Amino acid sequence: MHTGIHEAWTVLGQAFSFTARHYVVVLALGGLASLQRFLAVGGDERFAWAGGVPGEVFTGVVRVLFLVWVVRTMFAGAGVSWSQAGPRLSAFAGSHAPMLVASGVALVLLTLVAKGIPDGIAATLDGDARATFQSWELAIKNVTVIPFTMIWMTAIARVAVVGGTGTLALEASRVSAG
Repeated sequence: MHTGIHEAWTVLGQAFSFTARHYVVVLALGGLASLQRFLAVGGDERFAWAGGVPGEVFTGVVRVLFLVWVVRTMFAGAGVSWSQAGPRLSAFAGSHAPMLVASGVALVLLTLVAKGIPDGIAATLDGDARATFQSWELAIKNVTVIPFTMIWMTAIARVAVVGGTGTLALEASRVSAG
């Protein structure tokens, strides 16, 4: 289990490093989703579209584009064909269960902090103050927690498909993005 925890922390650290190195992209694409979320929750009648289907579709497209960029960047130069990805993921899941469990525990803890603390604060507010707080909360999460989680899960997938530890597996993305 100790090795699994170490592997999980290594990949988590690499995800933080990747996020920091590429924060301009995270901020640009996350900012678009933040704007939509901010307007959907805290905007007035002029921004009603942001809370409806068009706003949700817009944010969904932005998130898919971001995820495609993350996958392309992390897997650049990996030298593994997509046909090998499934079998490698399966083999990894079977042989690295402690790492996956430790990563899952870390994800639950991140969720409790990122969701529980803001919800606790929001519960103390009323009416307009709560709407304003939630608008800012969603705007901030779209440039921090949400893209980071997408990067982190992709980093785990990359380690599973390419092999190695977080440091070794993400080195190619550092070189290719450099």
